[in-house]
Amino acid sequence: MSKTSVLSQRLCEILSRLTQGERLDTSKIAEQYGASIRTIQRDIKERLAFLPWEENGPRYYKVNRYKLGYLTQQDIERFALFASVSDLFPQIDREFYQEKLTESVQIKGFQYEDIQLKKNEFSLLKEAIDKKRFIHFQYTKSGQREGKFYTIAPYSLINKNGVWYLIGTDNDKQKTFCFTQITMPRILDETFEPNQQLLAEIKESDSISHGNQLAEVVIKVSSFATPYFLRRNLLPNQQIIHKSEENELMISCKNVNELEIIPLVQYWIPHLTIISPNGLQDKMVENIKQYIERNN
Repeated sequence: MSKTSVLSQRLCEILSRLTQGERLDTSKIAEQYGASIRTIQRDIKERLAFLPWEENGPRYYKVNRYKLGYLTQQDIERFALFASVSDLFPQIDREFYQEKLTESVQIKGFQYEDIQLKKNEFSLLKEAIDKKRFIHFQYTKSGQREGKFYTIAPYSLINKNGVWYLIGTDNDKQKTFCFTQITMPRILDETFEPNQQLLAEIKESDSISHGNQLAEVVIKVSSFATPYFLRRNLLPNQQIIHKSEENELMISCKNVNELEIIPLVQYWIPHLTIISPNGLQDKMVENIKQYIERNN
């Protein structure tokens, strides 16, 4: 067996065990493959560096398996083979690793819901995306008793702030579905040709609403909240366009749906204010007033 094959097999087993939530003992893996502990640590810290490792002492490693999505054996084998020859490339960054690992699944957030009970449905949708085949399912919106049936072209499964969504097109109109509200999915024989522009938008944008967005939302951030928004992006498609002498920020969020912005601004009241488009701040304030009146 070649050196590359041994490395690929070793990485494949490590990934398989991680997806089961196992805590890895580097000394036992080194013994199993006749390698040094240093070699196994290189596997973890270089070839698998993009994974969110948790170190438990000098020998033990584990990851939150829900951050990996749900990987098929084919996903694992494909990535393990790629990682085993990564030394041939000048530089492989974290985003490229993740793209190769789960091409049809994206994660845009910091929390991950457990959908273990719907794993079969998740795998079915992922298969439809990979094979570019239409799917048929029932979708029941929150608060409704009866669902509606849809036939769509599935583009991507996305985890946005802890919730899984399916993005697809219905007669070329982009739609977003909450994954846990999908039932009875089945793959159809008919295939589709994906819209490459939509695929690019899904990949590059933090938004889960495409084709129904505001061109730009500008938000003012108080000096109190500024450190949090400098530390990491807390708003979808966040770009800092100005920082004042008083340490206040002006943030631009382009191509987002108002339903993705308003709840976040409300969460940060009184430290965030919507500057534009005109009327959006007033609309949010009016919604808050109505909520207070209903609950007094």
